[in-house]
Amino acid sequence: MDSKGNVQYGIHLLDTICRGLQATLDVDKIVHIILTGLTAGASLGFSRAALFFISESGLLHNGKGIGPFDNEEAKTIWADLANSSVSLEQMFENSHRQTLESQRFAVEIKSITYEIARLPHNSPLKKAIFNNEIVVLHEQERFLVPEEFHWFVQHSTQVVVAPINISGKVSAIIFADNAFHYKRMTQETFYFLSIILNQAGLALSNAIAYGNIRHNLEQLRLLNEKLRAMQEDLLACERFAAAGRISTYLAHEIRNPLATIGGFARQILEICKGKNIDVRISRNAKIIVNEVRRLELVLNNLLRFSFKQPAKKEPIHLKKFLEELLEVLSINIQDSGINLSIEIPDQMNVFADRVQLSEVFYNLIHNSLESMKPGGLLTIKASESDSEVRIEISDTGYGIPEDVLKQLFNPFFTTKSHGIGLGLHLVKTIVEENHNGKIDLISQVDVGTRVTIKIPKKEAHGKENSPDRR
Repeated sequence: MDSKGNVQYGIHLLDTICRGLQATLDVDKIVHIILTGLTAGASLGFSRAALFFISESGLLHNGKGIGPFDNEEAKTIWADLANSSVSLEQMFENSHRQTLESQRFAVEIKSITYEIARLPHNSPLKKAIFNNEIVVLHEQERFLVPEEFHWFVQHSTQVVVAPINISGKVSAIIFADNAFHYKRMTQETFYFLSIILNQAGLALSNAIAYGNIRHNLEQLRLLNEKLRAMQEDLLACERFAAAGRISTYLAHEIRNPLATIGGFARQILEICKGKNIDVRISRNAKIIVNEVRRLELVLNNLLRFSFKQPAKKEPIHLKKFLEELLEVLSINIQDSGINLSIEIPDQMNVFADRVQLSEVFYNLIHNSLESMKPGGLLTIKASESDSEVRIEISDTGYGIPEDVLKQLFNPFFTTKSHGIGLGLHLVKTIVEENHNGKIDLISQVDVGTRVTIKIPKKEAHGKENSPDRR
């Protein structure tokens, strides 16, 4: 190709490189386009090129390179290129980039790091960086570069060290040489190189600025999320304070008359036992006892939520305890038309707070009853291992959607029109915090829900949950 042809190809090359640089904001792709453009064809005369970024601390690092490592590889690569119909635009694409980055030259370049402060006073690399000018090294001058680059420059007769100005500061350096073909660089080479370096600086400036903006927007998004979470926490604190005031008022104004109502209702039930009295009286008294118990539970939930109470643990005969609780809930069970299955060993004890365990069972059983249609099945079973008592409460109800499941134990979260969203939160608190246990909830829509409670047998003071062997 004559001189005129070289100039024409150089103009075409510049146009292609500039369009490629303008089409992306990806720093790695921009570097690939620069290096590919510098080593493409014969117009610039470079057989190999490498780009290094300069860190804020003055470290030459993050190097990327394109070109053959030795003479044999050069012959193979150039023969492949001569027989290839791949266009320059196609060479800019990622698939070609990945192939080039795996070659030995690129791997060796990537391994180099160098502290600029170590450069001697007469170093051409120092001149390129601090004077912001292109430096051309001929013959033996090329070994004035740091020793780490001697393997690179030994195969060439001319080496160019050129700065890239990014956002007003030299922040990258290009090394390029004429290894293996030894063609002399011309004035046109440096003219085209200057234009490519200017375009490269602009493209990298835009890409880095874009990356910084994206990073800042992501940081802003994270800050907004934290702010939203803090606002939710603040609202929760306000709710907690309100719940504390409400619970104190309810405890003062409602608890005593509620206990009186419940006491009289239980007396009516006792009177009705074994006597020929209208069954409606007994049934209505049971309803009153049940509703009083429900109101007491709501009140206890509020009180427990506002003022954390330690567990007063004692051995509890699990089956008898559950039968007593189900007696209170019998009206609800009968009215809902639910089938009940109890699978609890006769002699199993659990070491727990009786009142708190009652609240756990009441909340979970009540939730299951509300979720099932007539004919559904509520199953309560228990088993034990050497280390824990395991209790399962499962139903064949509507199930819980996945998005609701994630929030189910959060305070004040409820899907019920008549709930305040404290029941399951307190169940989790009682089991996991007050009894050092674990609660798991698995649910599938239109299949049902299973709650598993595990309470450890061993306590710090040596007491255990164990079968009553007396």
